[in-house]
Amino acid sequence: MARLTGKVAVVTGAASGIGEGIARMFAQEGARVVLADRNQERGQQIADEIAADGADARFVTVDVTDKATVQELHDQTLQAHGRVDVLVNSAGILVNGGFLELTDSDFDRVMAINLRGPIWTMQAFLPDMAAQRSGSVINLSSISAIWPESGAYFYGASKAAIAKLTRDVAREFAPYGVRLNAILPGPTDTPLVPDFVRNDPAVMQSVIDNQAVLGRLSRPEDIAFAAVYLASDESAMVTGQQMVIDSGVTISNK
Repeated sequence: MARLTGKVAVVTGAASGIGEGIARMFAQEGARVVLADRNQERGQQIADEIAADGADARFVTVDVTDKATVQELHDQTLQAHGRVDVLVNSAGILVNGGFLELTDSDFDRVMAINLRGPIWTMQAFLPDMAAQRSGSVINLSSISAIWPESGAYFYGASKAAIAKLTRDVAREFAPYGVRLNAILPGPTDTPLVPDFVRNDPAVMQSVIDNQAVLGRLSRPEDIAFAAVYLASDESAMVTGQQMVIDSGVTISNK
């Protein structure tokens, strides 16, 4: 049985990685999916592929650092479907570097995409969810929010902020039947994996051996399974939570 039949889901960052995996799985589970990303060519291609399999999918070009395009995403979703049941904030960026080497520009860019973007999408869609007395917001955080990680300083700070904000906003909107939860992925095989790791099997294996106690990196579908649960009515009593999916990294003593 399709677990998201009848639900309208908006997924940002849907043109690659975890966002793409979630959008595809949501469609397989019966949701009507609105894919949002600034990569128009790739996003439209994925939407077309999903639609070719018989699902209802459409693409909207969105730059989450541009509030006008976020509002356009909201307006097009409501015009097309009349409601929104699920919002997934998956758009994100990682900037690595020594702490003293990172710049103000790096900080502004990471925070604009990883924190301010989700704030703007939530402010756009939460009033509709509150009015209909139902909805699920899923924010993609990271184990960098809770696990020390050299190099990803601004990334980790942004992901800690969105995890905390998720819990706070969940309290405010619980009386309206709207749930907010965060997923904290560990190392996941997506384009955010640095090229020097991805393109060198020995380095990749070292990352796995030294971090992932379950023996492999997570894949986008591993995160998507959790998102389906949080989007579905099966998680009706789950709000303000932080779900860690990390192949055991945070219990590793390596």
